[in-house]
Amino acid sequence: MRLLFLFISIFYFHVFSGVSYASIVTVQALSFGEFVTIANDAQYDITVNTNGSYTFDAAGFIELSAPQEGVYDFGGLALNTAIASVIITQTAPLVGIGPDINMVNLQETHPGSTDASGVARIVIGGTARTDGSGTLYVDQTLNGQLQIQINF
Repeated sequence: MRLLFLFISIFYFHVFSGVSYASIVTVQALSFGEFVTIANDAQYDITVNTNGSYTFDAAGFIELSAPQEGVYDFGGLALNTAIASVIITQTAPLVGIGPDINMVNLQETHPGSTDASGVARIVIGGTARTDGSGTLYVDQTLNGQLQIQINF
């Protein structure tokens, strides 16, 4: 039995920058694409990299539309300031009706510093992993939440 599994991730971001919060402009939303799940008898992955390339486990999925990396502009930051690190944490898995899907191996690329306008463009990728419980996913959109911390 095949069930259409609509798998588009919409994320809400919290940014911690010292003690202030930054503004966020979504240039391109992180999405794990649209797939039909054909098995959940093991953990299966869909991975999207920060350069836009992606892979998926063909034993678990049939692709309907491609995933895409997330591109976000964080503004209102200190001007021309070096960025020490960026930490991305899943605060809520991809949730819908039925089993959840976890986002793991989160990755990002960021500039060495904010620009003259106080903006830093951060590109996000990662892996969406099924739970492998054997329970089928239903036709739906799953939404999750990530937290992005920018350290100066």
